[in-house]
Amino acid sequence: MNESAEPATGDRVECAAAKDPAVRTFIFAAMLLGFGAWCLTDMRVRPETWDAKHINEIAAYLLNNWGPVLLIPGGMVVLARGILFLRRKLVATAKGIGYAGRETIAWSRVSRLDATELADKGLLRLEYGPDKPLTLDSWKLTNFKAMVAFIEAHVPPEAMGSNAPDADES
Repeated sequence: MNESAEPATGDRVECAAAKDPAVRTFIFAAMLLGFGAWCLTDMRVRPETWDAKHINEIAAYLLNNWGPVLLIPGGMVVLARGILFLRRKLVATAKGIGYAGRETIAWSRVSRLDATELADKGLLRLEYGPDKPLTLDSWKLTNFKAMVAFIEAHVPPEAMGSNAPDADES
């Protein structure tokens, strides 16, 4: 399951957020804010007639007067999400794993380690209860190989052996 043969060293591994997903988010935020600002500078007076002959003037009026109202707040929300994404940090210690400032999942609570998509997609799932599993994505995290090695060393052995789907579920 591990991509490297080196065992995890130390009693703590931290994975900061990767830059690629954040850059895509910031590009989208810049597009929304830029289009909103462009619409704001190009505001027009309301057309006097609202018929099919004046469809271009009507469309320009609607875009330039309602675009800033929708695009600028949308861009601010996307920008805030990108900033929050960059601030995330996954921390694994001898006690458990979790994002900094959130609930830490104890290693004893991990019931299944699903590594079926680790080689193909870089996804590792830690199932620890009836809720949604903790999904770790190599594209969104730095230092991922060290984290996988650390998880392998700390997950209970009964969770490691259950990577295949149960026969009862089919």
